[in-house]
Amino acid sequence: MPFDLIVRDVWERAAVSLAIPMGSNSHALHLFFSQTGKFVAEKSNIWRDCVDGHYDWVKQDIVEMGVSLNDPDNCGDHPLLLAAGNGHLAVCQLLVDEGADLDQRNVMGETALIRAAHNGHMSTVQYLVEKGTSIDAIDSGDNTALHWASMRGHVEIVKYLLQKGADRTIQNKQGKMPIDLAQPCWSDAYRFTRQVLAS
Repeated sequence: MPFDLIVRDVWERAAVSLAIPMGSNSHALHLFFSQTGKFVAEKSNIWRDCVDGHYDWVKQDIVEMGVSLNDPDNCGDHPLLLAAGNGHLAVCQLLVDEGADLDQRNVMGETALIRAAHNGHMSTVQYLVEKGTSIDAIDSGDNTALHWASMRGHVEIVKYLLQKGADRTIQNKQGKMPIDLAQPCWSDAYRFTRQVLAS
């Protein structure tokens, strides 16, 4: 006999919200109640699996569930961007091998490279650049990966991007070049970043 998935308790909590706690890393995130009261596989969690770096689950999402690799989640982020932004290199490699778009953008104009550079994931940045992603792609604020790496004080990423030909003269919408975003008074990392950009 089917049960009502919409009915809520006195605290306005639905059954699904209790069965699948927010932040859970359990593969129960792949399950959802059907109207028969049985569990059925849900296709929409490739994004969560990419955030968490669950290689085997991402592979299952692709092979068994046929999930599109370039579809965005509810926040506009696609699987490769989520994996890259969290430094999950193996998952990035899997997604690219399966045909994910290296230069797909989210609603903020970010590419996987921009997110990886922003968050300081060097190996992921290297992989994406070596695979041919656009090194000077800009987001909605006209910031490049080099802008974000400079702003965040990721010195080694700044060095690498410059070695690979990133344009240090691109200005964002505030008229700032990467060197303008590396504030030397904040920490040694920013001072070193500024020195690299000025050399």
